[in-house]
Amino acid sequence: MKKGKNTETETGRREHDGFLKYVYSVPENTRTLLHIAEKVDKKLADMLSEVDLETLEEIPEPYNEVSERGEADLAFTVKGVGGEDIFFGILLEHKSSPSDDILSQLYRYTYEVMVDKKDKEFAWMPTKAIVVYNGNVKWDPLAKFRKKPRARFHGKILPFECAFVNLAEIDDRDCIADDNAEAAIGTLTLKYAFDPAKFEKMLPEIEQMLKLIDPSRSTTFVGKIELYLGEYISREALEKLKMAFKSIGQRLGFVSAGDERRAAVKAAEEKLHKKYKAEIAARDAENRKLKAQLEAILASKA
Repeated sequence: MKKGKNTETETGRREHDGFLKYVYSVPENTRTLLHIAEKVDKKLADMLSEVDLETLEEIPEPYNEVSERGEADLAFTVKGVGGEDIFFGILLEHKSSPSDDILSQLYRYTYEVMVDKKDKEFAWMPTKAIVVYNGNVKWDPLAKFRKKPRARFHGKILPFECAFVNLAEIDDRDCIADDNAEAAIGTLTLKYAFDPAKFEKMLPEIEQMLKLIDPSRSTTFVGKIELYLGEYISREALEKLKMAFKSIGQRLGFVSAGDERRAAVKAAEEKLHKKYKAEIAARDAENRKLKAQLEAILASKA
């Protein structure tokens, strides 16, 4: 699996965190991602068979540390399939490259985030951690854990369920066929973050899916995609994709974030050009005035 730039913002968050939150903090979008992923991941399908994803709700920011300032990507509560009064916790984490401490991270999130604060006696929730990652090779920290000598004292199981979903295994056709265009485009963007050529080949299908999204949200969505891809691909490839999205935006009637930036730069240049023209015109007028005064003085002395 290739490693991306993984550039971080001043707050310590990477652009992929903002992209994931923008798309998948919407429960409907996370449901779509999980439904698409479980088609090719039996472990995930087994995990999700116990919960009713229609009851999925994001844990709000005041409830815990899951926010742009937090560490965990996204956290949800969900009811069991039997309708009983029990909530499970679902952690959705995104990785662009293998992380040696991922199980320790998930362990911490399980006991710091997945907590029912209304239950003083048994506050922790049964947690299902789902890690989605970009890559063409399998990444299985669970297999590594099971080889640890200490693992036998835990029955070779963790105190939470866990599945690692390789986005490369998701079928493009499942994304294209899904009615939830925003979630499907988000999944394709995550899948091809390291392969701009393949992402570019998907643009005709993405354009058709963008027609199903409100134009006002499409503008922000495309801007988020540009920021996200900017972490992983070359400047040349990113500019090529930006121009492609510009063409799509023009055909669909929305203005992308790239269009807005280009328009802002053009407006600033035009403003500066007008300023320079005004300064030059004022200088020329002053020169003509001085010339006329000098000619008048010389004429009076003749």
